[in-house]
Amino acid sequence: MNNDPLSGYQDQIQELEKQLSELREKTYFQEKEIQVLREEKEKYQLISDFAQDWQFWIDPSGNFTWISPSCNDITGFTANEFFKDPTLFFSVIYPDDEFNIRQFFKDSISFMKIGQSIEFRLLTKTKQLRWCELNSKAVFDRMGSYLGQRGSIRDVTRLKAALGQIREMSEKQVWEMKSKKKYKDEIAGKDRELISSLIQIAQKNEMVLYLRKNLSLITNSLPVTIQKKVSEMLQKIDEHQRRQIFNWDDFKLHFEKVHQGFFTRLNGKYPGLTSKDQRLCAYIHLGLSTKDISGLVNITPESAEIGRIRLRKKLGLSRSVNLLTFLQTI
Repeated sequence: MNNDPLSGYQDQIQELEKQLSELREKTYFQEKEIQVLREEKEKYQLISDFAQDWQFWIDPSGNFTWISPSCNDITGFTANEFFKDPTLFFSVIYPDDEFNIRQFFKDSISFMKIGQSIEFRLLTKTKQLRWCELNSKAVFDRMGSYLGQRGSIRDVTRLKAALGQIREMSEKQVWEMKSKKKYKDEIAGKDRELISSLIQIAQKNEMVLYLRKNLSLITNSLPVTIQKKVSEMLQKIDEHQRRQIFNWDDFKLHFEKVHQGFFTRLNGKYPGLTSKDQRLCAYIHLGLSTKDISGLVNITPESAEIGRIRLRKKLGLSRSVNLLTFLQTI
């Protein structure tokens, strides 16, 4: 019989050393596995980044979570530009194909169609027409959870041309495209003129209000004779402001000439909007800033911002929807 009191501890120490050795061995192999996985991830990332096809990943909500650099080769726009402007993707789609593409994504995300593909046209940054083929596939993790859609877009313009499926546009089509471009350029030019005049009015009103406020503040500290002159100046400023009131009816008439039917469509969709709301919609549609709008209607920028918030609620828009982009689609 072993009466050594340390023998029990030595056995425990040996057992602990054994477990420690096994743990080190297990950790070593786990680190190796992690290293292999990291290298595999880098390899597939490299393959995706340098693939000729435009690769992308859409989450279950329909938002882009990853876009490969190849989008620049096909569209002329970078991945960062697509992330910064969520509306850019559909804006490059050829107008006649936009509905089909939107339906395609809707069906893919809702599993109405699985592993589908579609051909469509897009216009590059330099307005070149290209034929593309879009393929989409649902992606799941190891537990079976739906992660979204993995898609790829391939430029098949040359293939289409080789197969004789792209024909030279007729003279009529060329004329129609040029006419549409000319019409859009004319609208953009008239908008610039209108915006320029509105900003000038806003800046003038802002300056007048600034001068009036400061004159009012220093009036009491001036000699009586000068106070009288300052009071006369303030009266003239007020009279001038009353005579120079912004004529909404004239503006609305000019706006309707450029953007025909805007107020009719706006009232049809949102009959509960007041005339004040309609004015704000028109100003925002033109791209006027909160500061410009406040100067135009003689209110503080804070009040103008509150007006935008209230308008959003009346239109039923979430924070993720850009108000300017939304109004320009009406």
